Amino acid sequence: MTRVVEAAERMLEELGPERTSIPALAEISEVPRASIYPFFPDKYALFAHISQIHMQRLSDAIANSGAARTRTVRTWVRTVVDTCVDYYNAHPAASVLLLNGSFSDADRAAHATKNTSIGHLLREAAARFGEFPTLPASPDVATIAVEIGFACLKFGYVQEGHIDSAVRNEAIRAVMAYLDHWRDGREPM
Repeated sequence: MTRVVEAAERMLEELGPERTSIPALAEISEVPRASIYPFFPDKYALFAHISQIHMQRLSDAIANSGAARTRTVRTWVRTVVDTCVDYYNAHPAASVLLLNGSFSDADRAAHATKNTSIGHLLREAAARFGEFPTLPASPDVATIAVEIGFACLKFGYVQEGHIDSAVRNEAIRAVMAYLDHWRDGREPM
């Protein structure tokens, strides 16, 4: 299945999800269709599998990014955004699948779980630095901030096919502008 996943990533990068198919993957990977279908009954099951692989790798990259060693929320956000931008730009198939949108309910649930997990890390960083002592949990302000950052990255990818430094900076600015409503315990307007 490793050959199938690698071939699918190449096809996603070169052709996009619409033109990626199990028959074409069987031909490219030299794995018979009959051997693929028990694992991936359709291309969307394969896309979900690849998405989950990349979401885990992205989570690992964030965990290893040094964000935990930063001293302010802004540097934490910058480190996490930089890590995400570097990951997406280095893994085009991840960009196609994770920034272009979800394909199934399972994909949407996995995205929500990833964003909530990063939101939890943001909430911990905010508490550790003391800059945002009261980030509301309902609605989950930290996860909304993460969603805002990813929305910026998605916009950049859709517009340019990659995420450039201007979009990276806008993602940081947007997250921080949203979070600033709760700086030092102030209530939002």
